[in-house]
Amino acid sequence: MKLIAIELVGFGKWQQQRIEFLPQNQLLFGANEAGKSTIYQFIQAMLFGFPPKGKRKKDYQPKNGAAYGGRLWFSHPIYGEVQVERFKGQNKGQAKVYFNDQIGDESTLKKMIHPLTKELFQAVFSIQQEQLTQLEKLTEEELQTSLLSLGLSGSQQLLVRRDEYFKTAQTLYKGKGTQPPLNQKLTMYQELQQKINDKEQQERPFQEVIASLAETEQQLSKQHLLVQQTKEQLAFVEKQVMNLPLYEELQSIDQIGEAPVIKLEDQEKLLSFYQQHRFLSEELTRLNQNLGVQGEHEEQQEDYQFYLEEEDNLKQLLNQRYTIDKLLAEIEWMTLSLEQNQQEMQSLEQQWGWSQQTPPQFALEEQEITEMREAIVARSVKLQSTQTDLQLLEEEIATREENLSTFEALNKEMFHKGRQTKQKTTNLLFSMIASVIILLSFFLPTPFRYAGVGLGVVFLLVGVLPLFYQPKEAYKNEKRQWQEKLSQLDYLNDQRIKIKTAIKEIHEEEQKMTRFIAQKVKENHLGRMDQVEFWLNHRGDITRYLILINTNQELEHQLLEDQQQMAELAQQTERFTARLPISGRPLAERIALISHFVDQMEKIRFAQEYQADAYTRQTIREVKEKQQLVNEQAVPLLRRFQIAAINEIPDKLKRYQNTTASQKRKQELQTMLTGLFDEELDIKQLPAERQTLATALNEAEEQLLELQKKEQKLLYQQKQMLADGTLDELYQEQAALKTEIEELALEWSGYQLAGQLLMDLLTELSEKQLPNLLKKATDYFQLLTQRSYQSIQLEAEQLIVIRKDGQRFLLHELSTGTKDQVVMAVRFAFLYLQKQRNLCPIMIDDGWLHYDSQRKQQLAELFAIFSEHQQVICFSSDKEMVSYYQELKQPIIELEGV
Repeated sequence: MKLIAIELVGFGKWQQQRIEFLPQNQLLFGANEAGKSTIYQFIQAMLFGFPPKGKRKKDYQPKNGAAYGGRLWFSHPIYGEVQVERFKGQNKGQAKVYFNDQIGDESTLKKMIHPLTKELFQAVFSIQQEQLTQLEKLTEEELQTSLLSLGLSGSQQLLVRRDEYFKTAQTLYKGKGTQPPLNQKLTMYQELQQKINDKEQQERPFQEVIASLAETEQQLSKQHLLVQQTKEQLAFVEKQVMNLPLYEELQSIDQIGEAPVIKLEDQEKLLSFYQQHRFLSEELTRLNQNLGVQGEHEEQQEDYQFYLEEEDNLKQLLNQRYTIDKLLAEIEWMTLSLEQNQQEMQSLEQQWGWSQQTPPQFALEEQEITEMREAIVARSVKLQSTQTDLQLLEEEIATREENLSTFEALNKEMFHKGRQTKQKTTNLLFSMIASVIILLSFFLPTPFRYAGVGLGVVFLLVGVLPLFYQPKEAYKNEKRQWQEKLSQLDYLNDQRIKIKTAIKEIHEEEQKMTRFIAQKVKENHLGRMDQVEFWLNHRGDITRYLILINTNQELEHQLLEDQQQMAELAQQTERFTARLPISGRPLAERIALISHFVDQMEKIRFAQEYQADAYTRQTIREVKEKQQLVNEQAVPLLRRFQIAAINEIPDKLKRYQNTTASQKRKQELQTMLTGLFDEELDIKQLPAERQTLATALNEAEEQLLELQKKEQKLLYQQKQMLADGTLDELYQEQAALKTEIEELALEWSGYQLAGQLLMDLLTELSEKQLPNLLKKATDYFQLLTQRSYQSIQLEAEQLIVIRKDGQRFLLHELSTGTKDQVVMAVRFAFLYLQKQRNLCPIMIDDGWLHYDSQRKQQLAELFAIFSEHQQVICFSSDKEMVSYYQELKQPIIELEGV
């Protein structure tokens, strides 16, 4: 948030004045009593509300009765430019907020500037000389605590507020207290619970009734649901049974199939072609009959008459001779191919244990199988190598254990002596000699006496020397060797354990891989192809088997179609069995006999036409030409509607009419039977299913009736037991007391949580941000002191400063001005750490009372540098500071004449 402008309509000495701010650094200059502090109080009032009246508090309400309040503009990263308007006499002093063509209230303003509060504004973003001078009145320990609290957390008041939260929480509840209300309520609750427990023991049968009633109600609910579901299922099955005849009719229509759509116009054309063809055929027959029977062909007259009647059908059938030969060849080839494919599939099935019902599938991609095989080979190599290492290591361990046993046997006496405790004793001989010499020296003359005493002292020292000196034990070197051997043996044993663990892991991986392969074999129906090598080297067998299955399916489908087509062609020859000897013969033989018969009849035709007169032959020729023309004209329609010959037109049209009526009936039936039947339904089981559901419904209704009777009985028992009412009253009292406890506990936990959050916040800010804070404070302190001091550090929970020459100072050892510079550096370092949040501009009111000229200049440079990240508004009556702002080319706002 950055201030844009303020408009003081009426506030203190200011009336109808507007001041605009710059987004970075600026100095508001004015003499004493010019209204600088009033502007600061106005900004605070616009953001957080008017200050309350008090005897010792300054009242900023205009004396001339003008409107008390004004307007403030600031830029917000989310809401853009925001205008805050607040007047004491309007809206009870509440703010009006204008932003993005919207109007908000006091809550909107709080939401916009959150988490900025009045306390945070005063303690963190406002720097006044009073805050710095107050530190001088504290002891050294209090000074450090106040400085760290002010610099790190931003407000000493947070510590005070934390203590207030904890104290308020303790007035509600104490761990071992008896007077707080929550403690009293908990005690009352325990006593009441004891009464309830005693009463429940007396009324245990009542609890049993309550539990039984609850269980019965649950069973009733489930039974009601079961009865309803059974009724719905029975109604649905009965509806299916009722509509079963319609469903069977629909199934019969589905078997008929659909016929091609023939328009009325095409039907008329087909009938016209058929009538013309029939008329010309009859005419041709009549003309041929007029020729009479002559000579040697009289005995074949009946066959020839049959030929004339069936000439078109016979020639139509013979015209399909090429198609028949092709179909016969295809059927022969497909039958042979099927036999060969079946033999190849049987070979693969015997080899791998496959079946057509569950054909094998590829378990993994070829690349994945290759990687799996490489992993298996690598694991095998690793296992072999590890086992070899284990064998060599065990041999090495056995050798070292044997050497250690030999070493211990050789040094057994030394180890035994080493374990015994050495007793420090004196040398009795030298001690006795010393005693005798000293005693005798007392009887010698003076010169010899001193010599004797000296000699006795020497013997005495030699006698007591073993008490103070012991020679180094001889076994230490051997013991060190023994310990080294033990250490080496322990190391080798550790290595053996690691290698065994590695071998175990490899075996586990192999078992896991074996289970994975078995699972893939089962999932993909691979049968005896249960090795990765098979998957890789015999991958083509799976491909070939799947191709053979698909190929056989296609061949069987095509063979079935060809056989059906051959059956249809054979059916066309059945009409000739009465005259020709083709009954029971294959289709190829039938075609050959029919072809021979037609050749014979054509010879008779030729002989008769040759004997006929010219006019009759000409007429026959013209009739045939007309018949041929009619046939050619009818070909497109015949092909379009799949009609083999003109003679089949009446039958085809009749079937079409029947099929059309059936399709219309099918649509009606489908509409009537929607949602009743599905493809998997077995209609033969419907009567039995209806009977089963009816029986189940009767049983469910009987159980429901029994449960209802049981419920009524339990309700009556409950009513009789509740006649006393004491336990019910205790329950109500317990519920009310529990509600009060929950409310008090919620209130207590709120204060406790608030205090803990503040404590966590202070701890986090103090611990996590402290290194960055001290680093940035050092940079600012070096700037303020022109690098006369090297750094600011925290040692033993105290701030110290280190001068350029390495000398260290505590705060109380510094001059007042330098101490203010330390505090200013720490404050600005903290504000720098909060730059990303940019909650509020920095406001400074003459915070350099103890600064000399040089220090003021350095402070002005700090303001200029810091304002690159955050807006800085400085209030001052110091002309010297004005000159430094001018040197740094920083903006200055003159308050006089504003």
